[in-house]
Amino acid sequence: MSSNLLPLSPMATETVRDSTVPNHDETELTEFQRIRNGQNLPDLVSVVYIIRSFHGGHWWIQSFLEGSLYAQEFFQARPNDFLVCSYPKTGSTWLKSLTFTIANRSRFDDSTNPLLKRNPHELIPFLEIEFPLFPHIDVLQDKGNTLFSTHMPHDFLPDSVV
Repeated sequence: MSSNLLPLSPMATETVRDSTVPNHDETELTEFQRIRNGQNLPDLVSVVYIIRSFHGGHWWIQSFLEGSLYAQEFFQARPNDFLVCSYPKTGSTWLKSLTFTIANRSRFDDSTNPLLKRNPHELIPFLEIEFPLFPHIDVLQDKGNTLFSTHMPHDFLPDSVV
């Protein structure tokens, strides 16, 4: 060993016991691993087809595509509705929190704000999720709720929004 190397830490010098690392032959492959390893290739194709779809020039998760088409067909925006539009994973939760706080600043004080106990996604529903999945709960009947959000591309928004 050369003298310019740092000594190993006590953790690095401990030996790994057989019981800490499972033997590959003893582990059971999960269904996804069998599919990924090609043992059930037709199943993988069907899973990938269900998960992602290309429609209208955009890649969609199947359930969001169905919800977006439903919302596009049946959602009717009111004149005082406000729609928060954003791409997924671009700060939607933060944006919803700010929007809800600004829109309701006169209704709640700091100690009674619903954001203290509820997630912003519960307070501002997604058009493509809540509206199509729970049609029996008509969010439009709630006159106090004028805030909605979406991740739908502009060309998929309902005509009443555009």
